[in-house]
This record gives sequence, structure tokens and C-alpha cells, in this order.
Amino acid sequence: MDRLSTVDSSFLRVETPTAHMHVGWLSFVELPSGVDRLDGRLLKARIAARLHLAPRFRQRVVKLPLSATDPVWDDAADFEIGRHVRISRAQRQLSAPDARAEADEFLSRPLDRDHPLWQILVIPRVRGGRAALVGKVHHAMVDGVAAVELGMLMFDVGEQQQPSSVEWSPAPSQGALRLTIDSLADSALEQFRAARRMVWRSPAQTVRVADTMRRAAFSLVEDAIHPAPPSYLNPPIGSRRTLVGHRMELRRLLAVKRHHDATLNDVVLTVCTGVLRGFALRHGEEPHDLRVMVPVNVRERTDPQAQGNRISFAFFDLPVAEPSARDRLAQVIERMAEVKESGRIGGTAALLRGVGGLPEPLKERAARLAVSPRLYNLTVSNVPGPRVPLYAAGARVQSIYPVIPIADRHALAVGVLTYDGYAHFGVYADPEALPRVHGLPVNFEDALLELELISGHRGPIDARRQRRGSTASMRSTRPRDGAASER
Repeated sequence: MDRLSTVDSSFLRVETPTAHMHVGWLSFVELPSGVDRLDGRLLKARIAARLHLAPRFRQRVVKLPLSATDPVWDDAADFEIGRHVRISRAQRQLSAPDARAEADEFLSRPLDRDHPLWQILVIPRVRGGRAALVGKVHHAMVDGVAAVELGMLMFDVGEQQQPSSVEWSPAPSQGALRLTIDSLADSALEQFRAARRMVWRSPAQTVRVADTMRRAAFSLVEDAIHPAPPSYLNPPIGSRRTLVGHRMELRRLLAVKRHHDATLNDVVLTVCTGVLRGFALRHGEEPHDLRVMVPVNVRERTDPQAQGNRISFAFFDLPVAEPSARDRLAQVIERMAEVKESGRIGGTAALLRGVGGLPEPLKERAARLAVSPRLYNLTVSNVPGPRVPLYAAGARVQSIYPVIPIADRHALAVGVLTYDGYAHFGVYADPEALPRVHGLPVNFEDALLELELISGHRGPIDARRQRRGSTASMRSTRPRDGAASER
């Protein structure tokens, strides 16, 4: 019996026709010399050959009668790889804007719950000797860290890796009644184990756990009582999505990190703060602080391959109203340190697990509250990416821009993924609610430049500005794949 955790199933509960709960990515790949298109059939065969390493990719969600427990995973008897790895119908070579438009259309469609919850789109020909890959996986299956690990199954770490076929047949279906009985038994056993763990803890450990959960509960109550500020980022949204990508040299971010004795996450969050400040000004809004939700990996070191979501959440205010980049960074460092030291992250994870014991209507309400604009204005998720060059059917992966889903009344989320010496920022947004979102790359460069200036050195962008005296020249020097900016 493999039952969805309470956190996993919460992403099913909060999904609506206008809020699609899939994570994902957009990658541009460089075709080998002499090759004019990516071999989609070869890529499909390589993915199919690796699926035995990720059994979840051939399972579907089964909702039990009367919602007796959280849904369970069951092998999809009608699994067909062609339903999940699709090749673009475009016969011509696409421009980068056209490829991004096709990716946006693909990402704007929710996943079909009658089948395993993932899909990949292959765009075989993009101008400049490239191709594009777009992936989406439901958040009920994976969190950001697990999505990267599962994404590794889709790519090679060398140019020539031949797929080896592995036979697979679905396990016999047990039927709804049998699944319900087994799931209820599994749920009871899980609660018994949790109670036994509490019994076998020492009194001191029990007190510490109780105190951590108490502080986490009070923190969440305080966040709910004192709502996030109203913001233009929280209007009603539609179903359309766009992904605006921008990448920065990782060494520039690391130089700021070292100068200020900060973490890379502190610098990334400060860059995002500067971006939001610049975007508000361009949007005609007075910049004000915004409450951000930051997913935190709480995967056990002893179980690094655990499937599903192993995350908690940190909430704190981004100092968007602060005009000084130096003070913005100092405040981000201070606020993140306070969140870590308070124990709220671990306590929140424990509270999320505890929600599993609630009746279904209360689980629904808890899930809705967790994604309410009352609790936060936007999500910023920083995920470490692969440290080695990746290949797809012999084509080297140039860029990986992450997709972080947005819930209802949230028009924007920011994902950050490090790969191949760059930090890849993926801004996922409703383009109708935020029609100016495609201008964000300029804000990213301005935000990092401000941090470089207070760090006592000029980045390469600033040096070009000084020499040429024009921001237009900055755009002309970006890499050919739009890697400095995908929009």
C-alpha cells in the first residue's frame, strides 16, 4: 500500500481550473555539430528505459470512496509512453519566442488525473542550432528537490548512453474496496507508530518536540491573524501561464555572498526583493514589503531518495519597501536567521504531518488556508541543480528554468535552479494579471548590479555600461540562447 501523504494530497485539494499544481522546467539544448533536430523518438526510448528507476511515473492517483483516507498510488494498466512524451507538431524550425510560446501553452494545461501525472514536450528544432524540452510533474508526486532528481532520469550525464529495455507489467488492481481497507489499516498503523515514537522519547525530547510544535502553531496563527499585505500580485487569476527565464553567472552571486558573509539563498532572496521593488515601480505601484513563502527541504539524510514531498515552509517579509540594497540584504539575512533559529521550520513540518489525522472537510480547509493570499503574497523557491553537464539524446543541456506553481489569487512565483555555472531564475506568472511580466529580466540585472556595487566591485554588466553608456548594449551581449534572458 502506497498512500499519498497529507502534504502530497493537499496539492490535489488546492488544484482548480485556474490553479494548476504542477512543477516543471524549460530547457534549451545545443544540438551536436551536423545535426539539425533533436531525435524525439530516441529521447522517448531513453526515458522509457529508465522508468523502472522511478516507479511513480507509471502510477496514477486513485481516490478512495467517501474519501475514507488520502488517495493511494496504483499502477496504471493502460500506461503508454507516447501519452507522456510528446513531440511538437511544428514542422518548421521555431524561433526562440515561438518555442517559448509553445512551452507556455503546454504549461497552461493541467495534467489529466486519469493517468500518471507527468508529461514532457519535445520541440526538436529551434533557431541557433538548438532544441527545447518542457516538462511538468504534479506537485502531488514531487517537491522541488525530488523534481530535479527525477529530472535526472530524463537526461544523460554523457553524450552517448544507450537505453536498455526493462520489462514492466502493472500490478493487478485490488479494487476500490480492497484499497480502502488496506489504506485504513495503513493509516492506523502509521498513527500507532507515531504514538510509539512519542512514548519511547525521553521526557526532555518530548518537551522539546512539544515546544517546537507549540511555537510553530503560534507562528502560523500569528501569520493568519496578521495577514499578508494586500498586493497587486494577488488578483483573481486565469488559467494561462507564461515562464520568463533569466540566468546569472553563479560566480557573481557567490562574490556577493562571500563579501557579506551571507548564504547563497540570502543573496538570491535579496535579488528577488530588488526585482520586486523594480517591478512595482514599473507597474506604477508604491513598493511595500511582501510576505514570501519559502519551501524548505526537510528530507532526512538517512532517506535522501524518499519520494513525494519532504518540505516545510518558512514565511517572512521581504523588505521590498527598503530603497537601500545594503539594508535589503542585511534585513533578509537577519530575518532568515531568525526563522531558522526559531525552530518554526521543523515545527511546521510536524504540524503538516499532524493534519493527516483531521476529518476530510478540515483537511480541505487547512489546505485552502495554506495557499491563501492571507498567508503569503508569493513563493520563492531555491533548488540546487545538477553539478555536472547534462545531455538529452546527445544534445548538451544549456539551461534549465524551473516552474513553481501558483495557487489561486497568486499571480507570480519565482523558482531558482543552479546548473552549469549559472543561477537560472524562472518567473512563472499569469500574463493577463501581470501583462508587464516579460520586462522582468532588466529588473534582475539592476538588482544584482546594486548588490555588486555595495560589495566593492563592479560586475561585467556594470563594466559594459561604463564603457558603452547604454543599457541597450547590455542586451546585445547576452548568450545566443537568450540565457541571460529567455524573454
